[in-house]
Amino acid sequence: MSYLILSLIAMGFALIPLPLFPSWVVVAYMVVQFDLRFMPAILVGALGTTAGRVILVAVSRVAGHRMLGSWSRGNLEYLHGRLEGAAGNLGIAVLLGASPPPAGVLFVLAGLMRIRLWLVAASVFVGRCIGYIISVGGTSLAATHLAEKLRGVVGPWSVVLAVVIIAGVLVLVLRIDYRVLLEERRLRLHRGRR
Repeated sequence: MSYLILSLIAMGFALIPLPLFPSWVVVAYMVVQFDLRFMPAILVGALGTTAGRVILVAVSRVAGHRMLGSWSRGNLEYLHGRLEGAAGNLGIAVLLGASPPPAGVLFVLAGLMRIRLWLVAASVFVGRCIGYIISVGGTSLAATHLAEKLRGVVGPWSVVLAVVIIAGVLVLVLRIDYRVLLEERRLRLHRGRR
């Protein structure tokens, strides 16, 4: 039952595109608190995170495509076309596997760009397995104390701030003219409808 709870919590963390404290803290806390075996907890946590991220990408793919204007859709299609192929897929896989903050924006963008779900799933699973092994293995005991301290940090204002930051980053990323960036090597932001 503890493994199922761990999987659901990891999935919930991955579904929310807000910067929360790292999911490895939850895995480490569960390993220590519920005396879970290390490798099964890592695999279950990674599977839960993978499921959550794949769902986030799928929802972004469906909902986002309807919400974007024609310029934004064309811009993202151009970027997706440039990233097609072995080198682009490897770059996407590494980026999604490592998923530096704000990771939620990366996965929303992956959905908007219609990145293949198998690539998202494989990248997240491998990245989380490696990350959890390093993080949880090195800090299981410290995670209990860290989780206690982080509980007091998350409140209504921190959630509002996180939503504003995520929305700002997403708007910025969607306004970058990728054709100009990749072909002319200069940054230009799209300002309105075209």
